[in-house]
Amino acid sequence: MYLLEKGFWAIQIDPKTRGQLEVDMARALAKEKADRENGGMELSGIHDRVSECPNADGSIYAFNDTYIELYAGAIQKGRGIITVLSLTLISLLWILVPVSIQLLSVWVTGVEYWSRASATTFIYINSLVEPIIVVGIVWAIYKYLWRFIRLENFVQRRLLIRFNRVTRQVYLHRPGYAGGITTLAWDQVSPEPALGLPEWRGTGTQLMLAWTNEMTGLPHFHIMLVGKIANGTSDIVNLWEFIRRYMEEGPQAVPKPKKLLGKIPWPWLSLKAPWSFLRPLWRAGLTSRVMLWTAALSPLIVLHATLHWISLLLGWEPRWPRIIREAGRPGKPVPPLSTAADWPPLPVVESGLIKPRKRRSRRNNDTTAQSDSPETPPDNTAKR
Repeated sequence: MYLLEKGFWAIQIDPKTRGQLEVDMARALAKEKADRENGGMELSGIHDRVSECPNADGSIYAFNDTYIELYAGAIQKGRGIITVLSLTLISLLWILVPVSIQLLSVWVTGVEYWSRASATTFIYINSLVEPIIVVGIVWAIYKYLWRFIRLENFVQRRLLIRFNRVTRQVYLHRPGYAGGITTLAWDQVSPEPALGLPEWRGTGTQLMLAWTNEMTGLPHFHIMLVGKIANGTSDIVNLWEFIRRYMEEGPQAVPKPKKLLGKIPWPWLSLKAPWSFLRPLWRAGLTSRVMLWTAALSPLIVLHATLHWISLLLGWEPRWPRIIREAGRPGKPVPPLSTAADWPPLPVVESGLIKPRKRRSRRNNDTTAQSDSPETPPDNTAKR
């Protein structure tokens, strides 16, 4: 599901939260700059080698001399929860819509669908009740539930990030409510490869790449979580080194992935989603416990895997625009970088903060009350 991606984008376009976001990001950038100047935590850039073992196995869809395309997005293994709601609503409409059509047929045939009796005024009126209810349900779904359903259903199946070494650009493929398709400069990326952290701190996390508005000049921040869920800090460091070397030194500088990820939603691949939550314990040596828990939780694992697979079937495979698909080929144009005009204007927030509502002080109220009182004599000191 795309809960985090939508949430981060919604924060940026909501006038109530945009101001605080600007303050927090400015504070974080100032701290990062201070760390670099003071020689504290090592902050890597695109020219800094951070690992001798570049590796993208389990995270890469495409690899060639022009571009690499990687798995992206957070909590993708957890999708399937919202699918329960979607399936319930689909089942409800699957029952009600045909019945409504059958009831409405009386307006064409002049006879009731089931009894075949000649239509009366009551039958005509009664035939409209259920269709009106169905329309009300559809309206309520669109108004209140559609925004949640599209976090994992009736939306693109996956997020994508493509690194083109010829154009030196990075392309993000996201739903429109999370930023849409974006073209960014590779030279402006700010990586967070978890350098210096203990191995256990990286477990269950992903590589984060950011394009701040300080670097891009764009009004929005662009953040993407890239690659598989890490089993440790080294996975994140090695993945970033793989991307960095590919873009800076070329495909010959990185090992060719052992196996590329497929995009066909095979049902057996969805079984890996629920079991991935037990993988850290398996790697920690708790083999017997993991096998026991797998057997005990097998009904839930199968249910989760089934919902995960259905959630993929209720989406479509994302497709890049033609200009991005052809980018880097001889004679083909270079995609223009995204500009502020690609998104609606941001809410206006003064000084990055929402001004609080002014409150009338008690002293002013007391002064006003005294001046209005007929018992208070006028002050003639100023006239003297």
